[in-house]
Amino acid sequence: MTGVLKTILFLVVIYYVWKVLFRLLFPIVAKKVVNKAQQNMEDRMRQAYEAQNGRQTYADQQGDVIIQKGAEKKQKGGVSESEGEYVEFEEIKE
Repeated sequence: MTGVLKTILFLVVIYYVWKVLFRLLFPIVAKKVVNKAQQNMEDRMRQAYEAQNGRQTYADQQGDVIIQKGAEKKQKGGVSESEGEYVEFEEIKE
């Protein structure tokens, strides 16, 4: 009977130790994760801003030609080559 009580007491102590440690350590870990994500986002925004301003300065120089390829636009109402072509037909009455 004392083995069962020791086991239950051990589990209760482990539970409360885990609970206290989680309350102490979780805010620290969460803050580090959020700060890291914020730093990554700031770096991406800075790179995008610098890239955008860099293109404008090059475009402002006379005699330079810059070709920017964008996303391919789909044809409105068009049919891709893999689908084939629509052929109109007339019904013939017999």
